This record gives sequence, C-alpha cells and structure tokens, in this order.
Amino acid sequence: MTRLYRYYNRSTLLLLPLFFTLVGMLCHTVHAAESSNAATQEAVTASRRTAIVTAVAKASPAVVNISAVRTVEQLTLSDKWFQHYWGEIPYPRRRLQREVGSGVIIDKKGYILTNHHVIENADSITVTIPDGREFAAQVAGYDYLSDLAVLEVDTDTTLPEIQWGDSESLLIGEWVVAIGNPFGLSIGDAQPSVTIGIVSATQRSRTVENFHHENLIQTDASINPGNSGGALANIHGELIGINTSIHSTSGGSQGVGFAIPANKAKKVVEQIIEYGNVVPPDLALEVQNLTEELAEKLSTQMNAGVLVSEIEKQSPLTNAGIRRGDVISSISGHRVKNEEDFYTLTRLLPINQSIQCEFSRRGKNRQTEFKIKTRQWSYTPPGWGITFSQPDKAMARKYQIPGVIITNVDKNSRLKDRLKRGDLIYRIDDTSIYSLEIFKLVDENIRSQYRARLYFERDGVGDAIEIFFNRNNRRR
Repeated sequence: MTRLYRYYNRSTLLLLPLFFTLVGMLCHTVHAAESSNAATQEAVTASRRTAIVTAVAKASPAVVNISAVRTVEQLTLSDKWFQHYWGEIPYPRRRLQREVGSGVIIDKKGYILTNHHVIENADSITVTIPDGREFAAQVAGYDYLSDLAVLEVDTDTTLPEIQWGDSESLLIGEWVVAIGNPFGLSIGDAQPSVTIGIVSATQRSRTVENFHHENLIQTDASINPGNSGGALANIHGELIGINTSIHSTSGGSQGVGFAIPANKAKKVVEQIIEYGNVVPPDLALEVQNLTEELAEKLSTQMNAGVLVSEIEKQSPLTNAGIRRGDVISSISGHRVKNEEDFYTLTRLLPINQSIQCEFSRRGKNRQTEFKIKTRQWSYTPPGWGITFSQPDKAMARKYQIPGVIITNVDKNSRLKDRLKRGDLIYRIDDTSIYSLEIFKLVDENIRSQYRARLYFERDGVGDAIEIFFNRNNRRR
C-alpha cells in the first residue's frame, strides 16, 4: 500500500504542471474571445456611426420647433332665435389657430431663421429647442418676397447654432438630410425628425402662393407639412438650405421637395438684422421681357435675357456702359431668363462690391462690371405727388403694423387734403403693403383700375380712403 500511495503521489506531482498549463491556456482563450467580442462590438458601433449620423448629431441640436398662435375670424351661423325669424345669418366668431413649423438657430445669442408663412400674423410665438427649453420669440424682421423671417429670443445662455454651408458648391446626387418638425410630431418631445435623400437638382424656379423663388434646391429627402423653416444640411452637418415647399398631388411628400439656398438666406438674414427688412439697391432702370418681335429686331434669342427699356443717368449700370436697348443675360454669374428672374437676383445684390454683368448689343455679347452705391429707401410714384419711404427698424417700432411711410406731400397733390406726412400705408385693396418694394409692385399693377381702396394708420388709428384714377392714370 505504501508503494502504491507513493506511486500515485509522484504521478500527481508530475501531472500538476500540465494541469496548470491547460488552465492557463483555457483562461487565455476565454480572455482572447472576450477581447475579440469587444473589438467586434467596437467595429459594429463604429460602422453604425456613419457620416449621416455624424451630420445629424452636429446639425439637429440647432433645429427648433415653432408654434405660432394667431386669431382668425370664422363665419358662424347665428343662434336658433335669429334663424327662426331671419333665417341663417352668418356672423364672425374669433378663434385661436395654431401653426406648427420649424426653425434653425443661426446665432448662439438668440437669432432663429424660419419661413415667413410659418409665423405670419402670429399673436404669439413659442420656440422649443431639442434640449427641451422653451422661449417666447419676437419677430426681428421678415422678407415677404423670399418667404423668410428672423425670430429673436431673450436668453442668458448660449444656444446651439448651426454652421453655414456653401449652397453654390452643391453637387447633384450628394447626400443631404432634412431636419424639422413634420406634422408637429416633436411637440412634447422636442427632438426633431430626420429624413435622408440627395440633391436632385439646383437652380429650380418655382412660384408658390405668389412667392417667386429662383435657384431653389430640389431634394428627394421627405419634406412634409411642419418641415417648413427647417434645415437642409449637407454631409458635414452644415446648413445648405431652408426647407420651404413640396410638389405633391396628394398633399404629402412624393420625393420632390424644395429648399431656399443657404447663400440666398444668409443675404436676407444680414439685411433683416441690420434694417428689419430687405431694402433693394437703387438700380435706376427698368427692364422688360423679350417678345419674339423684339428679339428678332435686336438679333438675339427670346430666352437670352431681359431688355433694358429705361435707364437713368445716375444708374450704376449707366456708368458700366449699359444703354437703353441692351439685353442683360447674366448677373453675378446667374443666368437671367425673364423680368422676374432679374428683380429676384438684383434685390439682394451687395453694396460697394464689383458685380459681373453680361449683356448683348445688336447681337454682340459683351461683359462689364458695376458697383451699387445706395439702396432705395424712398420712392415717388408718377401721379401721386407723394413720396413714400421704407421705415428703418427704429421708425417701424412707432407703428402697430408694417407698411410704408409718407415723408412728403406736394402742395399740388390731389391727395394733399386726405393724406399727410407721417401716415403709414399698410394695405391697398386686398394686398398688404409689407415694404416699399411691395408698394412699387402694387402701384405698377393698379394703374389700369378705375379706383382702389387705400388703408393707412395715423396717430395709432386706422382709416381708409378711396383713390380714383382718370384716363391719364392720375390719382385724385
């Protein structure tokens, strides 16, 4: 027994190194497997964090929910007593209407960019940012013609601002993300929705509810009601457009959405913050669309540009060598197709910077450049005997609503006994006069009418008068 015990004891001692070796190998294998799994998880996580995810993480904190409340009047049938004796008599009843949209923080101190139609005629505006904070917002200014508005919130903290991208350098087919608040889904949540697509086209022209847009970005990223005012961002998370409209036969997204280019929006924002509105440059000229007869007479193509029909001596284009009868085909590298294109392009031109211009004279193409020195702050329309001016931000605060101010009434004006200096004109017939630019467009279009109704504010009180037109288009 003693020998047998000693034998097994020696055998056990001899096997112990092998046992520990096997245990060590097993532990190493388990550790290696765990390390491999961790590496695999890290690789999977890294593969999930695509460029799109990174772009959304960068841009979405600056995309806000906008809730605008306005009072509307609705015709309602009168009560049963009136119906019994007088029949169904409609009467107006006021109710609150909520418009839900999106916006983009463009300045960490509190400026937010959105569409004008989102906040138009709003009595109160509430902005909710993705971290859940809510702010009461004020309208810093807006541009009716480009459908853009700038809001301002009062905050002691720094807000997450988006970075501007370059919409001029977009490539057809590159990835983009649309970020916003479709159908009000982020109400109570504050996190915006994200859709992905590509740049389908650029330089699209489109008229939406009397807004004429040029150089729109077209995308197949889903844009739905509530996305208006939200961000269209590139793969770097930079703002390259403001989502504004869709083309749809059903009312929902069908893969054809449009965004206002960021480069244009930035120019509008700069003027709104400085002036409270867009104040176009004083070009001192008039253009018209080419007809087939004119194009043939001028030895040019019908779609070659616009004809300079009138030009004043002080016009900056006169100094650049452009004359009456020339055809302007390009401004700042953008092709001019018609009269609408020309005014849409030129209204945002910078002051005191060289601007390239291409034109033709008697069929020969030419190039020149010009500088704009002033903006058009006042206008004296033919036949009125009145000078109208665009109010600056300080002056606009003195009035209850936007409009244009009468700064001079000639002693020979037929309206001298009905209008006076300081009156604010805010509507003509059914058209609101948001700015001097709008007033000019309306004035040009009402000359063929017999009469129009003009609404104005004097000393905080609203009033209206009828303006009649004779055959010479003179106001009286």
